[in-house]
Amino acid sequence: MNRAGKRNIKKKLEVVFDPEKRKEFLTGFRKRKNQRRKRAKQQIERCLKEERKRIRQEIKEGFTHLKKTFEPLRELTEEDKIIESNEYEDNDVQVKIIELTTSEMAARRNMLGENQGCDSEENTEEANSESESIIEANIIPGMDYDIVKKNNEERAETQSEETFKKKVKVSNQNTNLESKRDLDRLKKKKSLKQLKKSKVYKLKERLEKKMNQKMARKERNNTLKSLPKHLRTKRKFETALYRKGRLISQKQLKRKSVK
Repeated sequence: MNRAGKRNIKKKLEVVFDPEKRKEFLTGFRKRKNQRRKRAKQQIERCLKEERKRIRQEIKEGFTHLKKTFEPLRELTEEDKIIESNEYEDNDVQVKIIELTTSEMAARRNMLGENQGCDSEENTEEANSESESIIEANIIPGMDYDIVKKNNEERAETQSEETFKKKVKVSNQNTNLESKRDLDRLKKKKSLKQLKKSKVYKLKERLEKKMNQKMARKERNNTLKSLPKHLRTKRKFETALYRKGRLISQKQLKRKSVK
C-alpha cells in the first residue's frame, strides 16, 4: 500500500514570474494601446500613398489615350499606297493585297460608282400634296391653329435646352489647356477628386474627426461653464497661473527675473 501511494504522488509545479516583466505588462496597457494606434496610422498613410500613386498612373494613362484619340488622321501619300499593296509568296503561290475604294473601282471598270440619284419632280409634287392634306387635317376649323405644329415647336424648344445644358457641361469639363501648367492643374484636380472617393481617405477622415471631437470635449470640460457655480467666480477673478517647472503667478515670475 505504501509503495502504491508513493507512486501516485504528483510533484508540485511552481510558476515563477519575472518581476520586471510582470510590472511592465501590468503598467503598459496605455503604452501598447498607443503603439497599436501608431502602427494603424502608419498603415493608413502607406495605403494612402499607394492609392495616390495608382490614381495618378490611371489619370496619366487616360490622358495619353485621350491624346491618341484626338490626334488628326494623316493623309495617305503615294509611298503609303505603294506599301499597302503588299506581295508575298505562300506555298508556291504569289499573293498581292491591294485596298480599293468604290470610286477607284468605278474609274477602272467604267461603272457609275456610288449611288447619287435624285428624286423626280412627280415624287416631290406627290409628297407636297400629301403634306398639305395632313396640315389641313390638323388645323381646327374657324381657327388658324395647327396642333401638330405647336407640339413640334415645344419639342424643339425642349431639345434645344437639353443640348445647351450638355454643351455647358462639356465646356466646363474640356477647359482650354494652353500650357503644361494647366494640364498639371487639371490632373491634380482629378486625382484629388478620385482620392476623396476612396475608402482609405474616408477612414482617415473618420479618425481625424474622432480626434478633433475628443480635443473639443477636453477644451469644453476645461472651461468655466464645466465648473459648478460657486467655483466659477473664484476661478474667474483669480490670478492667471503660468506653467514653468511649477505653477507660479505672473508677479512671482517678474520678481524672479528682477533678482
